Amino acid sequence: MKKIIILMMSLVMVFSFAACGGESSSQGGGNSEKTSSTVNDNPYNLDKKSTETQPMSTERASMEVLRETAQTYLGGLNYFEGAEQANLTYDDVKEHIGVDATVYRYDDNRQAELYIWYVDGDDKASLNLWFVDGKLNACGVYNI
Repeated sequence: MKKIIILMMSLVMVFSFAACGGESSSQGGGNSEKTSSTVNDNPYNLDKKSTETQPMSTERASMEVLRETAQTYLGGLNYFEGAEQANLTYDDVKEHIGVDATVYRYDDNRQAELYIWYVDGDDKASLNLWFVDGKLNACGVYNI
């Protein structure tokens, strides 16, 4: 009976050490490898609080897709408070457009994440979307 209790206590200690070891390495305990969920949640390694423009996808959407997104999918609105589109997330919009945003930066004035899709072949035409707490907040369309 004593051997069984000792064996069970040993197993509990081994599993508790393993759990602690995994936790410290995922919190920056010297292990530079990223977990698969981190890579999937932030594949472009964006600094989500940086106000500097950060590159994302090199793929771009057509003028027609971005125009349809702004006019139809987003209802031609600039602000979404109280609108059904206010529940849209970045992933929803990305799925509709078909490509990731071209660039990202944090907009300190609006306290929002700003994703910009540039039109394929035109760096002066873009769809800009601001997200607050992961939900669509505002839209700006330039030369579309």
